[in-house]
Amino acid sequence: MKKPKISFCTYTCNDAQYAADLLRRTREWTVRPDEYVVVDDGSGQAFFMEDAPDNLTVIRISPNRGITFAKRTGLSAASGDVIFSMDCDTRVAPDWLELNLKYLGDPEIGLVGGALEYRSGDDLVSRYLAKFGDNHNLHEVGPVDFIPGNAFLLRRETWINVGGFGEYLETNCQDHVLSNRIADAGLTLFSDARARAWQLRRISRTTMCKRVWKWCHRTVKEQMLPGDRAIPYLFEATAKPMLDRFEDAITAREPLFLYLELLYLAHTVLDLIGYAEGRGLMPRTSEQGFKAGLAELFRGFPAIGARFRDDLAELGHAVPLEPAGPLGPWEDFFLFAPMLRDGGLMEWLDSDGLGLLVQEDRETEYDFSSYATASFDMPI
Repeated sequence: MKKPKISFCTYTCNDAQYAADLLRRTREWTVRPDEYVVVDDGSGQAFFMEDAPDNLTVIRISPNRGITFAKRTGLSAASGDVIFSMDCDTRVAPDWLELNLKYLGDPEIGLVGGALEYRSGDDLVSRYLAKFGDNHNLHEVGPVDFIPGNAFLLRRETWINVGGFGEYLETNCQDHVLSNRIADAGLTLFSDARARAWQLRRISRTTMCKRVWKWCHRTVKEQMLPGDRAIPYLFEATAKPMLDRFEDAITAREPLFLYLELLYLAHTVLDLIGYAEGRGLMPRTSEQGFKAGLAELFRGFPAIGARFRDDLAELGHAVPLEPAGPLGPWEDFFLFAPMLRDGGLMEWLDSDGLGLLVQEDRETEYDFSSYATASFDMPI
């Protein structure tokens, strides 16, 4: 059987060091690509590496068009029989390609991946994401419903036959779109957990909030309920999942995870309130009651309250966290607050917890992420 030509595609935007390091690491793989494609999506300085592979093509896009456009460009430019796509901040075990390549010999299999986990360090956000975040298909060897876009393999003819991402233009979740289009074409998505991949990028807590919310905000907004049902809906969509994770965080002896949860809760609810008020689904005064609930939660804990306020400001929300009047219809939403106050968490955050956050910010070097300035408004 003729050995297929393998094209390798990766994508960079102001993080050339990740892409260059990835290309160098391919020299250690047990199967090496025949062609390399790097898409430079509007980096401030064009991608260049002195020790680049001889068979490297660099495609520069200017101005920046986002990762979906970059991936569409790179995958469409690849000339190989098989295309291996990787995000530049992902790394794979040396035998990843060798393990997965054989599955594409089955014409019924259209998309192949492996286990993906978050493994970027011991900082707070990295530990949190390793526990609750970017981890997929860790144990599956067989058909799955989804292949993450961090590292995947497919035949070029499959990419062409399904029309790639179609007309999809959003800058996230293109891996869901591709997985669905390939499954709808009657082909199997296959994952082998023995093929290990991991993400390296270190991001700040505010960038994490923006990134996770950008992944799922559209679905939550599209299902938003109006009037008296709005606040109960927001509780089910945001606070209830948070409370479920609280128990896991306590069991894992990670009390700072609860700070991240509160920050993400405030960011998502404030964004949802703005969306709902703009569409007449909630009264224009709704934000006042929610901010009053936050002020009550942090009452008596000025140090951590100030840090929380500053983090929210970085996320684009002005919340003074001072006495702001009655909670009104938000009282039931904040029934978890006494548990945090009476259980000693807020007191701990105001002293030891804040010290750990300050140390974290001083000692951790965060990597560039386009999510840090992400915008995800939905048109009114």
